[in-house]
Amino acid sequence: MKKTTPLLVFMILAGLIIPDTAYTKDSHDHHDHDESGIEIGLSIGYVHLEEEGEHHEEEGHHEEDGHSDDALGVHLHIGKRLADDGILSHVSLGIGSEVIFADEEHYGLNAFTSIYPWRGLVLSIGPAVEWSKHEGQWESHYSTHMEAAYVFDMDEFHLGPIVGYSKSNHGEHYTVGVHLGYHL
Repeated sequence: MKKTTPLLVFMILAGLIIPDTAYTKDSHDHHDHDESGIEIGLSIGYVHLEEEGEHHEEEGHHEEDGHSDDALGVHLHIGKRLADDGILSHVSLGIGSEVIFADEEHYGLNAFTSIYPWRGLVLSIGPAVEWSKHEGQWESHYSTHMEAAYVFDMDEFHLGPIVGYSKSNHGEHYTVGVHLGYHL
């Protein structure tokens, strides 16, 4: 097993055993503690990278020089709800950045739209630019970044498990982690 497997197991268990004993209809009503509609969030998790390489065709053999890597990832974002009431109170827009501490440096910057369809469920999607350093050279790629989180409110904070996926023409990465948010 890889050395990051215990971290992954810990994060999954932490997300599953967070008590929701204080859940009431009012505790998940963001208007009680989120007057500005602005949230700052931090996610930390296990990231699995799959990168495509160059294609080689030699003497009837097809070979790809891609690689995979497991690493720690950190994602920071800020988002703003579109309204205080009505259907738009279930939608936010924002920006985020990501760092993946892999063998080769990886960074990302994205814009996102989040929807809050049910209780603490948060679904986010948006365009992103990813930068990575391979063999001393920086590369950039357009990607699509998606996340799903289930958060538990604790006064002006919320905490919960998160899963993410990002796909570019150069590769993809999967994330499993823990999200912490603060309502301004």
